[in-house]
Amino acid sequence: MTATFQPDRMPGYVLPKYEYRRPPELGGSDSPLYPVIVVGAGLAGLTSALELGSRGVRTVLLDDDDTVGAQGLSSRGICHAKRSLEIFDRFGVAERIRAKGVTWNEGDVFVRDEHIFRFNLQPEQDQKFPAFVNLQQFYVEQYLVEALQRMQAVQLRWKNRVAGVKPQADHVALTVETPDGEYRLRAQYVVAADGAHSVLREQLGAKDAESSLFDNHWCIADVRMPGTPGAVRKAFLDAPQNDGGAIWYHQMADGIWRTDWLISHYDDPDAEAKPERARERLKKLLGPDTPFELVWVGPWRFRRRVLERMTHGRVFFMGDASAQHSPFGARGGNRAVQDANNLAWKLALVVSGKAPAALLETYELERHFAARENVEIASRSAVFIAPETDGQRLVRDAFLALARRHEWARPMVNVGRLTVASVYAHSPLNMERGVFSSALAQPGSAAPDGRFEEGYFAERLQGEFTVAYFGGEGMEGLCIGHRGHDALFARYGVEDKATYVFRPDGHVLARCTGIDAGFARKAVERVTRFVASAQAQEARSVQPASDRLFDRLSAQLDAIPQVRRASALAPVISRIEEQRGDLAGITGV
Repeated sequence: MTATFQPDRMPGYVLPKYEYRRPPELGGSDSPLYPVIVVGAGLAGLTSALELGSRGVRTVLLDDDDTVGAQGLSSRGICHAKRSLEIFDRFGVAERIRAKGVTWNEGDVFVRDEHIFRFNLQPEQDQKFPAFVNLQQFYVEQYLVEALQRMQAVQLRWKNRVAGVKPQADHVALTVETPDGEYRLRAQYVVAADGAHSVLREQLGAKDAESSLFDNHWCIADVRMPGTPGAVRKAFLDAPQNDGGAIWYHQMADGIWRTDWLISHYDDPDAEAKPERARERLKKLLGPDTPFELVWVGPWRFRRRVLERMTHGRVFFMGDASAQHSPFGARGGNRAVQDANNLAWKLALVVSGKAPAALLETYELERHFAARENVEIASRSAVFIAPETDGQRLVRDAFLALARRHEWARPMVNVGRLTVASVYAHSPLNMERGVFSSALAQPGSAAPDGRFEEGYFAERLQGEFTVAYFGGEGMEGLCIGHRGHDALFARYGVEDKATYVFRPDGHVLARCTGIDAGFARKAVERVTRFVASAQAQEARSVQPASDRLFDRLSAQLDAIPQVRRASALAPVISRIEEQRGDLAGITGV
């Protein structure tokens, strides 16, 4: 993603500068064998260091810069999801993000000048955190750094650039460049969170399973406006204010709004990313009488890319170093945070001798699945927003017409399916016994939240194995009585009594009907004595039926003469309407 900062339009931000300190290894002494070295101080790297440091793991965090953020003062990643906030909450960062940012749960969808519908991502009122808080990423990174500075187990080394990596049998050797010269470091394990242009990925020869650059050209224009018209995400398809191109519209902190404009359809997309053209389009969107200040503008394109493997010996790739995709659905930064959340507790158990190294193989199984899932979902959104063929446009417009008429059809409108926590349904760590009335809390899923006693359930999961007894009394663990907890019992699918075990990353590890402390012990031992299976297979992402239908119908329409396409599509849409969105059996989906 490329961008251009306008220095004459600075909105008053002064990014923090962090002190470079001469590393002790520059004196010529041999490097100690650190348990973990994290490379890169973006969301993935900072969260990894926090997760490790909170568990007492001696960690070195290296970054080639001395500040937060990237690419000037771009809004960059702005949507921080409920799951990320729950992860940050353990480090005292989530409330700072909520206090500074803009909370939102709802979004509006427009086609041309017509408002189609409003969606609500989180209709439940008993959650500690909202669906999203919008806040410029450099603020979030600053808060994470400040939390890290209070952790004795973590060293932050600024202006330390990794120039070389050499895997060894029992450690990884790094060559690091600083303003004072070059030195060597050794670590049992290395977390490669060094971004889309990862040096470690290049040095290790990590190969992509796929890599392609999308032709779509977009432009970000960040503007400051008086007043707060409402914290609702707005998506415009075929917008007349953009000569038929899409527009995205978000509110952030400091009275600044992020607008994204599809500009591929213009004769000269590069020219459309200039400040003067951005101002002209903004006047059309906001109205000629609305004052605004253009504070940042820049073009971007996105790459669809994912590594063949996220684990290379003792090096673990995460965030943009492991995969890239479109920003639709706010998946990039939130996926990076979940990568760190998944790996760190496993590393902590292994380096402390409390679990075998084989446990680390589950990072590849669980998070490579999540990376591919996010890449696919984000790519599907890009096609829906900007159809590439006549067949795709016909199907998209038919889905929009259904959404105008029927509430059940609105999930078929893919204007950026917003990120939620990945479900590790096929993880070899999972255990389950008995029948539950809800799959919401199936093993592998992030723990559903809800009111519990005087607070919230998710905040009781503090980074360790946790056992919860629904309907139990006097047990060692969380005992959840029926009285006052009907919503929790429903979300966890419990009719009477049940035992739930949660992993240190807040995902469900195991569940059984009835109160059974022995079952809980076996579930934890399954992790701490993990033995990898040669039969373990990576889960395949399940594409939504509406997406499969979209692809199949589009291909069929594109294969027939244009004059017959609309008439061929009509009976299929009628059948969907008759079945009220039950897509089973329609064109074989």
